[in-house]
Amino acid sequence: MSDKDNISDAYKKFAKGLEEIEEKDEEKKKEVLKNGILALEQKYREEIKETHAVDERIVQLRKAAGMPELIGIGDEVKRSRFRDKDKFDQFLANEVLEVGIEETVQTGGILAFDDFVNVFHQLRPKWVASKKELKKALESLVVDGLIPKLYKIKNKKILVTFIPEELHPDLLSILYVTSSDGTISLHDVISLLGWQKERAELALNALTKQEIALYDKKDKIYHIPGLRK
Repeated sequence: MSDKDNISDAYKKFAKGLEEIEEKDEEKKKEVLKNGILALEQKYREEIKETHAVDERIVQLRKAAGMPELIGIGDEVKRSRFRDKDKFDQFLANEVLEVGIEETVQTGGILAFDDFVNVFHQLRPKWVASKKELKKALESLVVDGLIPKLYKIKNKKILVTFIPEELHPDLLSILYVTSSDGTISLHDVISLLGWQKERAELALNALTKQEIALYDKKDKIYHIPGLRK
């Protein structure tokens, strides 16, 4: 029997055993599922490395047990569990990109770094990653050309952008002077940056077009959700 057949047979036996646990005891079922998955992955770790044929089955079982999707990882995903630390960095960067793209849709693809850290930890509670590690992950995405560069704005804050193009210097200047509540007006831009009205309008329109800013016609105020406290 081949290695792939051995693994497949082991999973079939494991799945059959799970059926004997009553559905009403979901917590017990998850615990048995988790322990069984880790035991199987430990027993067949070399075979799993050599074939990807059963990876999807493992991932689905892990999801059902409320575990991280990464094979071989228990309740938490953290650097110390990886022999190859570069692998941890790669997996973390992938998670960061996924969270960034999905969760910054409502903010025009931008978010202050500290806010992104909070969002990441809320959406990926099983990942143990420090601010330093998350910043490193973002910087690696910049190097790979997957996101634009990180911008330093006022009060030493860092602005993370997941939109597929670099911010024009004028747009970045407006973000720099935007108030802490994420709002700014045409008058504010002219006054704070010393620009002509036409230049200010052009830049604000560009922010609106890129859906980074939302314009309130009634109050004549531009709202920038990604910078809102």
